[in-house]
This record gives sequence, structure tokens and C-alpha cells, in this order.
Amino acid sequence: MSLTDVYALLQILLGVALVCLMLMSGNLLFLAIARHVAPTRVYPTRSLSEAALPAVLVQLPLYNEGDLAQRLLEATAQLDWPRDRLYIQILDDSTDGSLIHSQQAVAWAKAQGLQVELLHRTKRHAYKAGALAEGLKRLPQVPYVAMFDADFMPPRDFLRRTVALLEADHALAFVQGRWVHANRRQNLLTRVQAMLLDGHFRVEQETRARLGLPLAFNGTCGMWRCSAIDSAGGWQGDTLSEDLDLSMRVHLAGWRAAFLHDLGVPGELPTSAQAWRTQQARWTKGFAQCTLKLSPTIWRSAWPGWHKLAVSLQMGQSLFFPLGLVCLLLSLPLLAAEIALHPALMILGVLATVLGFAGTIGFLITGQRWRTDPAEPHEPHPLVLIALSLMFTSGLVLSNARAVLEALIGRQSEFVRTPKGLMQGTHAKARYPWKGVPELVLAVALIGFILLEQAWSGLFMSIMISGLASVGTMQLLEARLNAAKPPR
Repeated sequence: MSLTDVYALLQILLGVALVCLMLMSGNLLFLAIARHVAPTRVYPTRSLSEAALPAVLVQLPLYNEGDLAQRLLEATAQLDWPRDRLYIQILDDSTDGSLIHSQQAVAWAKAQGLQVELLHRTKRHAYKAGALAEGLKRLPQVPYVAMFDADFMPPRDFLRRTVALLEADHALAFVQGRWVHANRRQNLLTRVQAMLLDGHFRVEQETRARLGLPLAFNGTCGMWRCSAIDSAGGWQGDTLSEDLDLSMRVHLAGWRAAFLHDLGVPGELPTSAQAWRTQQARWTKGFAQCTLKLSPTIWRSAWPGWHKLAVSLQMGQSLFFPLGLVCLLLSLPLLAAEIALHPALMILGVLATVLGFAGTIGFLITGQRWRTDPAEPHEPHPLVLIALSLMFTSGLVLSNARAVLEALIGRQSEFVRTPKGLMQGTHAKARYPWKGVPELVLAVALIGFILLEQAWSGLFMSIMISGLASVGTMQLLEARLNAAKPPR
């Protein structure tokens, strides 16, 4: 193969990657537009007398969460539900000494008259999915089960509102609440995460609900019908996104789901770059694993074609990062060799860039339009936060691309829960003290390429370079600060 053939092949591959990115960006733009025009979804509810309220199980999965167990259990104890029909399970697989906090919290709850059980597994088989499945085996007669992660605090009326929907519509498998960000204003990183998640819940989840598309469970702040879980094969731990996996399987089994945009559940966002990076890599790999696992079944199903496409784009959004990295790596040799690009590739490049910015910015702006919390006096302008969102997200390209690659080659990895509170940074410090270095190396390499080869290309690489530099720097600084702290 001649050098000319190699460059031609690079252009073809680059064109394919650009088309795929255009599809993903177009999906975001479609969701943003549909959010404005699709009619509001009104779910039927059923009012039950006090005596008719069914038994409900609340599962609280924990793993090395420190002292968050007490706060979570106190919030759960405030749920408005008859105590004789409320069962609570703390599923604590902790290995770092956090179990003592769960034991103390359970002792406190029992003193309050609550029916609480602590389950501690010494082997984390199937990780969170395994813990949830094990808990359900203990109470097979309970018709409904709610789940809350350690950093969330369920509102008092959560059970009343969600059970009312499940009782009114027996085809509903689960009801998903919306995340509310209790520490939104803690720093710039939490503000960016809040904006990104607002886009997911206020645009993506709400639009899918309005259009009648299959909904994804978000792993927490939801109420499930136990018979729906059983009919779809139960919780399975062969992916890192057991929530997406189960929710798609119940839809394939003929069930539906509901999203309550006005049922907000306060939770905490990761405050460190290391914790956020860990969380995003796990989510990205989990989505990729679910895409590989479920896509054949989805496309063989009786779903309408546009449902299949919508769900495929939803699960396949994890490919954005490896595709972005591929586009970068394919572009560099073409730029360095000063190859005259095919006109069609030039057009694709412009369209992908315009659609990418339009889809992402439209998605984020739409998510902010329906915010209910009041803006603070000195809150950064939304355009500033959008720019930071683009930048910080670009800084995850290496870690998330690696996560997708591991999924594609079938490499299994531990379910690493997002560090919370004072636990943030300690895991990364202990096992990966070099966090941030790969991002900084790539940022410096791209700057060198711009200076030595094609200075004009800096305009197109500026967001990725700034994102890699900022995420890498934040991780290094956090590692140095954690290293200076005395052992806990």
C-alpha cells in the first residue's frame, strides 16, 4: 500500500467517525427541540386509603461510604409511610471500616421503631447489582422496592407519589425521580456537573418520557415493581451500568416507565476532579457494555424502528469519546503532511463542528431554562458554564476512551463507586498517584504540534487542549494535597 493510499484510507476513516459524531450531536439537538414542542406527559395516579397502602422495601446500597449511613437512614426514617409496612435494608459491602457506621445507624433506627436490616457481604459478587438482588431474596413478598445511594436524601413524600403511579398503571415497571444538586454551588466543577445533569434530567429524560420512548433508570431515586424486575431476569452484574441494563430489559419485556420531573431528590455531586473522572469512566464503560450486550436483542425486538434508533443513540453516547480521540489522531498526520483533503471531508468537518456546538449548547441551554432553584447574585453566566462544560468534558477524552476500549475487548474491571465527602481523592491517591499526567502530556504534545506544524489548527484544538490541561492539573493538585494530609 502506497503512502497515497494510506492517506486516502485515513480520510475515509475520518469521514466515518465524523458522520457518527454528527448522529450523536443531532440526537442532542433533536431532544432539545422536542423538549420545547412535545406535550407534557400526565400520568394517572391512584389514591389509596391508609389501610390499603402496600408494603414497601427501601434499599440503601453502601460501599466504603464513611459516616454517610447515618444521614441517609435519618432521611429514610422521615418517609411518610406506615411503619408496619415499611422495610429498610442497608446493603453494606464495605471493606474499609465503614461498616461500623452502618451498624450504629441501624441500632439508632431500631430504637426509633423502624424495621431495619443490615446485610454485609464479605464477597462483592456482582457488586451493587448483587447486593440489590441479595436483598430482594430476603423479602420476596414485598411488591415495591425503592433505592437510594448514600449521597441522596429522599423527600418525605417520595413513596406516596411513586406508589400512586405504580398502583394506577400496572404496566409501569418503575418510576424515576429527578436529581437535585445539594452542593451545586460548591465550586466550578460542581456547577458544571449540575449543568450537565440538568440537561440529562430536564431535557433527555423528560423528552423521552413525553415521546413515549424507553426510559433509563438512573441507579437511585427510583421506585420499582418487584414483579417487573423478576420478569426481566433480575439484577445482573455483568456490566458496570446495572441500572441501564435492567431498565432496558424490562422495556424489552413489555413494561413501561415513568419520569416525575417535579419529584426532586437532593444529592451531592463529586467535588474533586479525581472522583468525577472515576464516576464518568464507570458510567461510560457501563453504557458501552450495555450497548454490546443489548443491541442485538433491541434490533431483533418488535419495537418501532425509531425507538430502536433512539435507544441505540442513547446507549451509544459513550462512543463520543473514542470517536473524538480517533478524529484527533487521524487528523494529525493529515495536517502534518499537508494533504489536500477531499471536498466531501471538508464539508463533513464543517457540518460536524457546527452540529456539535449547536446540539451541545442547545441541550445545555434548554436544561437551564426549566431550573426551579433561584439564581444566586454572583452566579457565573450560563455561557461561561457552557464553555466550562465543553472544556471539562473534553478533558475526559483519554479516560473515557480507555473505558470504552476495555468494554469492546471484554476486559472486566472492579465496580469503583464514586468517592463521596471526605473519602474523595483517597482511593486515587493510594492506587494511582500519577492521575492527571496522561492528560497533561497529551495537552503539551498537541500544543507542540500546533507550534511546530500547523498553527491555524490551534483554533479547532483549543477546547480539547484546555480541557486536558485543566482536568490533568486539577487531578495533580488534588493528589499533592491528599499526599500532604495525615493518614485517616
